[in-house]
Amino acid sequence: QRLHNTTNVAFSLALDANATGRLYAAVSHGTRGGFRVTSNLQAGAASTWRALAAPPRTEGHPFQLRVLADGTLVCTYSGRRTSAGAFTASSGVFVSTNGGNGWADVSHTNMHYWTKDLVLDPYDPAQSNWYVAVFSGWGGAPNGKGGLYRTTNRGVVWTRISALDRVSSCTFSPLDSNTLFMTTETE
Repeated sequence: QRLHNTTNVAFSLALDANATGRLYAAVSHGTRGGFRVTSNLQAGAASTWRALAAPPRTEGHPFQLRVLADGTLVCTYSGRRTSAGAFTASSGVFVSTNGGNGWADVSHTNMHYWTKDLVLDPYDPAQSNWYVAVFSGWGGAPNGKGGLYRTTNRGVVWTRISALDRVSSCTFSPLDSNTLFMTTETE
């Protein structure tokens, strides 16, 4: 059964454990893309949805949203290319502490062109340790920026912990907090 017609691709979803009935959807489109939210998911097809404010620099390609235990929203926006094939500096990591009405850009400069997955460290109860996968582009500014990046303070400082070219995601071993697996395009 259809829950809601977003008109464009609904790329990912995130439930809010802090609010019953709240669901976020990443809707991708060059001019109409962004995050949408409903607070009455229990209404099914009759649920009402609204668009969140767009983070700075972004151009309609939301990728992932996480809702932290304290209500903070953290999201990634992914790569966008012009009709000529050039990547725009519209990607990165963004944080909202007011329900998505406004966003702070906490991106490392290497994340400006093609950011992908955002993974929270499941072994960190403060939810301050984040891992972000970054793809390298081709043909200009996004070249050589890919890898896996880590912050231990919610995006204030980032460390590139792997420079493998095109990282899509990572996940922690459920058996060992010191083991992290990551995916790349070719390695």
